[in-house]
Amino acid sequence: MTRRSIVFGAGVSGCAAARLLLRAGEEVRLVSRVETPETAALRAAGASVVLGDPAAAAAAFAAEGGGRAVFSPGIPLGSPEAVACREAGLPIIGELEIGAEYLRARIVAVTGSKGKSSLVKLIADVLNAAGVSAVPCGNYGTALAEVAARDEPPAVAVVECSSFQLETIGERFRPASAVVMNLSADHLDRHGTMARYRDAKLDIFRNLAPGGLALLPAPSEDPHGLNAAFRARHGREATYFGRGADARWRHVDGIVACAGAGIDFDIRGSYFDNAVLGPAAAAACALLTAEGVAPETIAAGVRAFQPLPHRMQLVGEVDGVRFVDDSKATSIAALLAGARMARPPVYLVAGGRLKEKITANGKEVVTSGVEKAYLIGECMEDMALAWAPDLDLEKCGTLDIAVEAAFKEARPGGTILLSPGTASFDQFKDYAQRGKAFAELVLRLQEHTAAAAANPTTPTER
Repeated sequence: MTRRSIVFGAGVSGCAAARLLLRAGEEVRLVSRVETPETAALRAAGASVVLGDPAAAAAAFAAEGGGRAVFSPGIPLGSPEAVACREAGLPIIGELEIGAEYLRARIVAVTGSKGKSSLVKLIADVLNAAGVSAVPCGNYGTALAEVAARDEPPAVAVVECSSFQLETIGERFRPASAVVMNLSADHLDRHGTMARYRDAKLDIFRNLAPGGLALLPAPSEDPHGLNAAFRARHGREATYFGRGADARWRHVDGIVACAGAGIDFDIRGSYFDNAVLGPAAAAACALLTAEGVAPETIAAGVRAFQPLPHRMQLVGEVDGVRFVDDSKATSIAALLAGARMARPPVYLVAGGRLKEKITANGKEVVTSGVEKAYLIGECMEDMALAWAPDLDLEKCGTLDIAVEAAFKEARPGGTILLSPGTASFDQFKDYAQRGKAFAELVLRLQEHTAAAAANPTTPTER
């Protein structure tokens, strides 16, 4: 009997799941609110496409008998379609589960509140350098279902997992090793409480392979009870990483060492050689060692790492002032981390559409190295209220005005840092467009400065 699946959502995840299920010979019904080129292509490939009310589509599918529901991560489990599926007795799973069901590769799974994509890229880069074919995927960009559909799959799928994706894993998503990098307030509009958010992240270990490596931040770096919740679920301790003496895998002064193992990794001068990213390097060393990669190959890979766009990316320098794009920093915790990583003094461009309550006060921002903040976007007034009078700040409104104001005041040797601490949707399509706009403004400043140097009569910005 042909298996039946109804797929909700026609974005990257939903379409990838639908294509994989069609390839496997399953009957597929795809539910989308609108027709798109992707839905048209899937209809041509054999899927039944239903446009309109997803809850009604769920009820109609269930009435036909049997099957399962595949949810895209952007659809909450409290949505009308999810309620309709549960009432009809349809099991709900997600694209990660579908991908894992058909995947012919080992899984290394990564989650956390910040820094996931960089760690996923680092692990995949080092594995490939070591001669082990690896693909970064999941929330990273390429859907796991797409990787599973390849004629020549990799040896290892390095899967970035969001909390939304982890809500809908079943029994097939079985990592060989997994890590929760960190936890800070995020997506509480979806999860409701930090405890529920934490528990969604910990689901990454639900089906961990026997003897698989479970990595968590050391107790001294775990303010939200990840370790206690893990012990309660699994009846054992995880392996700890971080910077404190209670971490088995520990980063200190440019060296990652594994306590009791007699191995260390020299990562001095690398992107990860700082207090903010050092723990991620320690986690990478642990995961890559578990995959059998030699220590010298791991250390060389960490030192050679090139960061992803919009993540503490140096986009230019003008008159001795560095411009760093950290547009991916969409939480206050990520903003503070970026400020700590940047070369001081830091002239911070922040603001946009808030995803959370501003919990950091002005003193914390100053302590992170910020000399002055230039505020933009919807939450400009909220940030000003939260951070004044402890932090010198200026309300600029838009990115172009903020960059111009910061450059006028920045001292040579300092850093103008775009680390918004917010979503971008008030003024931009996404964080990538915001980062690109920042880079274009820097390029304009470079061109203007070069023209002024070539023609001393040209007025300068400073």
